[in-house]
Amino acid sequence: MTSPSTNDAAILQCLQDEYAMMSALSTLLSGEQAALVGGDIEALKRSSANKAELLSSISIWEKKRVALLSAAAYSNDLAGMRAYLAAHAEASTIQLWEDLLLVSTEAKEKNRSNGLLISRRLSQNQAALGVFQQGGSAGSLYGPNGQSTIKAPSGKGMVAS
Repeated sequence: MTSPSTNDAAILQCLQDEYAMMSALSTLLSGEQAALVGGDIEALKRSSANKAELLSSISIWEKKRVALLSAAAYSNDLAGMRAYLAAHAEASTIQLWEDLLLVSTEAKEKNRSNGLLISRRLSQNQAALGVFQQGGSAGSLYGPNGQSTIKAPSGKGMVAS
């Protein structure tokens, strides 16, 4: 292992910031899941905005780390990062990298799970809308203007609600 360089310190900083942002994203995704289950639309709106900011920050730090790896003559992929760590990093930095990979995997799984919850909620909403749009044998319940179009039993026309 060589002595720490400015590049090593910069890569360590990137890893620390990536880990902090990814941990925050994982926590946010847990909250998003609770909001999805509870149907809390306001919490979902806040979560969406915060998620976009976190993803942007994660991307920025990842790009910086990749550029630093390339500048140090390592490939900008997982193998390059592992080779860099094996040659330059202390045990604590290697552990930070492993922790980053772990929290990234957790966040990815939470995001996948939330996507399934969203799909389920969407299917339920579409099914409910289908009931309103198809109506009974008298035709659709609502017309294009949003008014009820159910025929009166006596056949006297439309009943508006």
